[in-house]
Amino acid sequence: MKKKVNVNGPQMAAIDALSVGIKYLFLEWARGTGKSTILGWIVKEAAYQLPCATGVLVGQTYQQILSRTLPSTKEGLSMFGLYEGIDYVVGRHGKKLGFAMPFQSPSKWENVIHFRNGFILILVSLDNPNSGRGINSYIVIGDEAALLDPVKLFNNVQTTNRAKKVEFEKCKLLNAEIFASSTPMTQEGKWFVNKEKEIIDAHKGINKKIKKPHEYLFLKANAFANAMNLTKDWFSRMLHNSPSKLHYDAEILNIRPNFNLESFYPQLDPEEHYYENFNNSYLESVGVEGGAASFDCKQDSDRINNQPLILSIDWGVFNSMKVSQDVAGKYKALKTFWVKSPKIIDDLINEEFHPYYSSHGNKTIYLYYDRNGNNRVPNSRITLAQQAINALKLAGWKVIIKTPRTVDPPHNEKFVVINYLLKHGGTQGLPEIGINKHNAYDLTVSLESAPAKEGKRGIEKDKRSERSKVIPQEHATHLSDTFDLPLFWRYKDKVERLISNKLTSGGGHIPLFVN
Repeated sequence: MKKKVNVNGPQMAAIDALSVGIKYLFLEWARGTGKSTILGWIVKEAAYQLPCATGVLVGQTYQQILSRTLPSTKEGLSMFGLYEGIDYVVGRHGKKLGFAMPFQSPSKWENVIHFRNGFILILVSLDNPNSGRGINSYIVIGDEAALLDPVKLFNNVQTTNRAKKVEFEKCKLLNAEIFASSTPMTQEGKWFVNKEKEIIDAHKGINKKIKKPHEYLFLKANAFANAMNLTKDWFSRMLHNSPSKLHYDAEILNIRPNFNLESFYPQLDPEEHYYENFNNSYLESVGVEGGAASFDCKQDSDRINNQPLILSIDWGVFNSMKVSQDVAGKYKALKTFWVKSPKIIDDLINEEFHPYYSSHGNKTIYLYYDRNGNNRVPNSRITLAQQAINALKLAGWKVIIKTPRTVDPPHNEKFVVINYLLKHGGTQGLPEIGINKHNAYDLTVSLESAPAKEGKRGIEKDKRSERSKVIPQEHATHLSDTFDLPLFWRYKDKVERLISNKLTSGGGHIPLFVN
């Protein structure tokens, strides 16, 4: 039985490219462009061309693979008439169903898609350095590629893409590498979009590192290329539902955002300060059918279960919260939450924070907030901070207020203290600063997008983004403020002493940007 699938221009270009010998294909496609469809075609075609061989489907984390990559891969396969339980099985082998076995059977099948003709696709996560070890693969496929760490990708995955057999010599997809992603919203994803210039320069003869430029192709497309497969009101609905036009431009129109260079956090270094640390043992025990209900704090290995949580809250029409821990010389921003009006702080706590952390072992909270927390709730005698404290206590948490009864710290003082911590964290008795780049993704965007400006008392954070109709408020400076407050109040005195000691010992200047 034949099934007709309509493909759009970019999809046809990708199919044609792989059919004529392109081995390294990069697809920067917006949401709605049809990435699931083309990746489904590629997986289907790999299975058809490479029976009994091994392929790799790579993701940034196993959690990402379970929650996003695997469901979209199944959807793409169904479009081409391949159905789970009939044509392939997930998380087990299909030997009892009469499936052919692969040339090299894996030691475990929990992270494997097994096709009827023996082709297997191993789900490899870059947060587990061993998940790609020992694999001899014939093809590599990566979804949400802008999130991938290029060093880990090379060490754990690309080095495995070396297997060959005589019967596959004429297969166009043999040892191919296909990476698809929407345009990145943070500096971390720049490696992916930089591939475009590298490939263009290689074709011009400028980039000599790429030896065979005719095997490389970078394709960009926005969602309008797939308009024939979308409902007529889809674009207007996306524009209406999008947090901002900036968000819409990036996610739907594939317009790359400008990365801010004059930053309030010049010492923020994604390679040094961002980390990933999921509990893969827990996720593997949940399995591929675990579902969204499994993605609570038990999936986080950076969380110390018997230690208190640090909460910092930013108030307003947009309420946001950062959860941290400060343990054994390491200060870690674990996760962020936020809600928009008409939802209020109670919703942030009862619908977001508490369900996620309800199983946390230590129910003590150290609470930080700015002076707006002392404002009264409309039509009430209690303050915003008291409202939050009441909601937390009703949910079973003990709250210890850590915010000093003073005015908010001046921006120039925060600038010095926070950047000194970022620069010198892990030395001089200061904590090592870490940010969970998955659970606190919106915080990373907020920090990277926070501009600095010259104020009356020196450097200030430019907070105009909080009034913008263009910038998504989860990417405005709200969350960056939740990052500042606990670090400033916990380490202000120590940083000032260190700076003072260096000045009096003959340094002559604030040693913020020196080793």
